This record gives sequence, structure tokens and C-alpha cells, in this order.
Amino acid sequence: MANTREQLVAATKELLWERGYEATSPRAILEKSGAGQGSFYHHFSSKAALAAAALQEAADDMRCNLEPILHSNAPALQRIRDYLTMPREELRGCRIGRMTHEPIIRQDETLRDPIVAYFSYAEQELATVLAEAQREGALSENINVDDLAATLLATVQGGYVLARGFQDPERMHQAIRGALTLIDSIEQKKEV
Repeated sequence: MANTREQLVAATKELLWERGYEATSPRAILEKSGAGQGSFYHHFSSKAALAAAALQEAADDMRCNLEPILHSNAPALQRIRDYLTMPREELRGCRIGRMTHEPIIRQDETLRDPIVAYFSYAEQELATVLAEAQREGALSENINVDDLAATLLATVQGGYVLARGFQDPERMHQAIRGALTLIDSIEQKKEV
């Protein structure tokens, strides 16, 4: 059974994903977690401190979901394709990415740090796998893997934005198909 701190963080993670920071009140957190007001302030000095802990945990969860895909034994470009096609909740948006539109996130480093850390991690991991694809001979050495990693991450994040904006998951699928076409077009086929 989760302790009160864990319940508060879990409730906040879910509410941030559903509503965002500004629309998540301490009262809603208490109701969702089942914790008392005294427990909230016993564990966290403020809503921002609790949100920062929830964002860090959400980023850690996302990192844990990414690692088995990008660190599998599959060829490097297959791992990139697996990343692009991994299951996503298109209409809910990215747990981390959807927070970037909140003004407080841009102003408060404590809230922004887990977001920046996750995006930096994901981008670096993608670049590492792409560099491995170069070593495998599947990508030209002329391709800047850092730029390509940023493009792939931006495509996924943009896919969420389009899916949510149009309220149509197909918009995410279309963005992913475009990224897969890009990967297919730059893949160097080995001579048989």
C-alpha cells in the first residue's frame, strides 16, 4: 500500500496530465489522493514543490518506458522505428511535453528542470542509437545524428499537439509515418 507522500505524488501526476498545472488545485489533489490537508503540507512546502516531485516521477516513468526500446538487441534503426511506433495516448498528450505551455513552467526552474532533463535524456539516447546505426553502416556518416534525434523528438511532440488540437489520433499516426518515411529514405541498404 502506498504511503501518503506516494499517494499525493501519484494523484498530482495524474491531475497534471489531465488538467495541467494551473487547473490543478491543492483541493483536487487532496480529493484524488485521499490525503488530508495536513499531510499535504507535512510532505511538501507548496503546490509547486509537489508538482516538481510529480513531474520528476513522470519523467522517470517515461525514461523507464524508453530504455527497453532503445537498449534492446535489435539493430539500431529498428530501435528507432520501435521508439516511433511505441504505444502512446495521442489525445492525452505527452505527460511532460504538454506542461511546456504553462506559464509557470517557463518561469519556475524547479518545475522546468524535470522537463528539460527528460527531453535532454531522450534526445541524447536517440542520438546515441543513431550513431550506432552509423557504426552498423545503416546510416551515412554525413548525417548529423544530434539534428536527426532532435527532429524525431520534435516529430513525436508535434504529433501529440496535432492529435490534441484536431482531437484526432490519426494526426499523430500521420506524423509518425512521416518520420518512418524519413528513416526509410536515409537508411543505407547493405549489398547482398
